Amino acid sequence: MEIRGRKKGIVEENYRINTKKNHARGQQKPASADRSQDTPGKYVLCPYCGKLFKARGTRKYCYGELCKTEAKRYRQSTVDGLVSKIRKGMYANLKIFLEKLPEPGQAKMDYDDALKKGFDEDAYYGTYKSKNALWHVVEQYYFLIEHTEDKRFLHIYKR
Repeated sequence: MEIRGRKKGIVEENYRINTKKNHARGQQKPASADRSQDTPGKYVLCPYCGKLFKARGTRKYCYGELCKTEAKRYRQSTVDGLVSKIRKGMYANLKIFLEKLPEPGQAKMDYDDALKKGFDEDAYYGTYKSKNALWHVVEQYYFLIEHTEDKRFLHIYKR
């Protein structure tokens, strides 16, 4: 008996569903099912070790946890290095600000002197835009670098 038309598709679908259920229960698949057809995927080059492997889904690294963990450790070390530099810069800035302006108010100092003391102009939390200037924020301090002719000044403001 030959199955034709729409019923053929339904029978094939039921067969496919039943073979998946049997496989999930630990039963064997039919002999006609080939292992290479069962594992879809593409060949990918591992970015860490350079080994070619067959990936399933969106896998980037070869099987085993070594390549994945080592690559993550390397990426995290670069991030940690940047965070460390920013923290050191903000601490140096805060130390200068506390020394120059311990009480609320305003102060102005030579930019070159601030650099000699360890000032880092790129180490700040955020920015605050006033009417005519962009202030950088470190803790409760705001600072601004003013360029006038051949001199530069560091303006510090504390609330």
